[in-house]
Amino acid sequence: MGVRKENFPVRLEKLGGGVGTTEISHLLSNEEFYGAGRMFSRVVLKPGCSIGWHEHKNEVEYYYILSGHGTFTNPNQTVSEVGPGDVCTMLPNQSHAIANTGDEPLEFIALILFVK
Repeated sequence: MGVRKENFPVRLEKLGGGVGTTEISHLLSNEEFYGAGRMFSRVVLKPGCSIGWHEHKNEVEYYYILSGHGTFTNPNQTVSEVGPGDVCTMLPNQSHAIANTGDEPLEFIALILFVK
């Protein structure tokens, strides 16, 4: 089935306790994961926006940065600069956050898979 333009973007305010609006374009429906995960999406954070500190129980999550610049706060609460081509990995039961600290939109692919 794949991408359906009428299903995106979804705009969420203060996601995970963050700042501003997070735009999420879901590339797969829940059914298309066949029980293996719940998110394969393009995410956009405008300048000054963020996804707050949050945890994924029994899931792994990956961010692949497409464009823009920001900061990623890893499970040890160490803050790292991120930009195009970077991959952020969150293992099961780890918390993390991401913020756009640049002057252009921060765009990335987010993938969440279930861990059994």
